[in-house]
Amino acid sequence: MLYIGSNKGLEREIVAHAGLPFVTVPATGLKRQISLDAFRTLWTVWRGYRAARRLINNFRPDVAVGTGGYVALPVIWAASRMGIPTVVWEANARPGLTNQLLSYRAKAVAVSFIDTQSLFSHARKVTFTGHPRGSEVRGVNPDAVEQVRKDYGIPQGSRLVVIFAGSRGAATINQVVKQMWTELARRTNWYVVHATGEDHFQQIQAESKDCPKNVRLTPFIHNMPALMSLADVLVTRAGGATLAEICSFALPSILIPSPYVTANHQEENARRLVERGAAKLILEADLSAPRLLRELQLILETSQGSVLADNARRLAVPDAVHTLYQLVMEICDCETGTQ
Repeated sequence: MLYIGSNKGLEREIVAHAGLPFVTVPATGLKRQISLDAFRTLWTVWRGYRAARRLINNFRPDVAVGTGGYVALPVIWAASRMGIPTVVWEANARPGLTNQLLSYRAKAVAVSFIDTQSLFSHARKVTFTGHPRGSEVRGVNPDAVEQVRKDYGIPQGSRLVVIFAGSRGAATINQVVKQMWTELARRTNWYVVHATGEDHFQQIQAESKDCPKNVRLTPFIHNMPALMSLADVLVTRAGGATLAEICSFALPSILIPSPYVTANHQEENARRLVERGAAKLILEADLSAPRLLRELQLILETSQGSVLADNARRLAVPDAVHTLYQLVMEICDCETGTQ
């Protein structure tokens, strides 16, 4: 296996930690408007395409899988032009521009939301696989769960609220949670683990003299599956992987989609769960301390929590990894004749 990525973001560190070989090609996000930047983007994509061809020629893969990031465009385009079978995987409810373009050449498209299939009607083959993260988090080690309970000081019998907004966090969510401290202190049977994000932790911690004892601040949650297995409700963004985790754990959730992502795809993701009664939605523009507190009360103190949990469970795809693997092997076998 060879992972082709970029020098931007966290992927180099994550892939290396997984023990996979990692190489890079020039790549950048596509521009939808005609401009000087758009022409620079095309030049970068062309350079990435040439670099990808050299890597593919040396590695000689049986199949290439693209996961939708902008690096996928030159790599999967090069693979398809070289006669390598290709699979495009889409993590979000609404496809990004890269996957829309690549789906015309791919042998198969895999989607994480069932109704996304209709948005790839032109593709040769479209398969609903679900999101592999939903499979990955199942079967959490009991020792890891107990370690997380100790690490975050979670009392036995408390109602656990987990709040996080990705590795960088979100200033708006952090400030709203801070405004709730007085009210949270009165709810002694609640325990809140709030991941502020690395970028915001020092500031929030410096202002934490009024933070109640039942609110635990942390910059980052290192064993999210173990913590989720203890949670009674999750307050978070609406990335595809997070929603797969929510469904896999049958967790009641309050989703606050990031308004800063391409094509507002997180709101699209969130609405797929909300429409099926599997989550609550608060747009960041409508977020306030009273609103968030009210939604938490409904989930933790009425039957609404169990309804959300049951509906989320129905959306879980526990065999997502296996289904995606089988699709990739099918495309590989069809093209190479191997068994």
